[in-house]
Amino acid sequence: MKDFEENKDTVGNKVARFLRENPDYMLSMKVGIINVSKLAQLILKENEDLNPISIRAALNRFKGRLDEETRKTKADDLLKKSRISLQDRICVVTSRTPQNMKYISATHLHDSIVYIVDEIESKIPSTTVNIMVDRDVSMIHIFSSKEIEKTPGFIMRITHKLYARGINILQLISCSNETILILNKKDSTLAYEILTSE
Repeated sequence: MKDFEENKDTVGNKVARFLRENPDYMLSMKVGIINVSKLAQLILKENEDLNPISIRAALNRFKGRLDEETRKTKADDLLKKSRISLQDRICVVTSRTPQNMKYISATHLHDSIVYIVDEIESKIPSTTVNIMVDRDVSMIHIFSSKEIEKTPGFIMRITHKLYARGINILQLISCSNETILILNKKDSTLAYEILTSE
């Protein structure tokens, strides 16, 4: 509702004031059981100088912000309950041909295979014309509950948190309830702190 503070006579401000004074309608909007057209008619009865279309538009904008806040809260709650680990001594091997090595993850692309490899547990091939090895990376592994399957925006929330702090994700793999992020080693500690902070 802070968005409406500057001009006290705007449609948005009048809609926000109505919702503050009638918290039951606000709660109904938060849980998604409100008929916006009927609510607009109620607001119009108290504000006859307003246009009903403008009231509905303001309500829809407000509902969109509430929905976004709810999605963020659910994704943040799931992230707090997830098991998050940071692992160094990782490298990314991109090869045009299959490699016989132990790996954490393998992603088959159109013209290559990308392996995420633990440097301690596997022999890393040398860089050649057909093989590229990136050693200056770390891995953040997020193990979530099955609740992730019913939580829209979980991956977007993670990427936004890191983006907001200027951290680039080199690779992201999400499968079932596991999420793997590959980051530059220099960013990994800060990224881990961001994702594990309350």
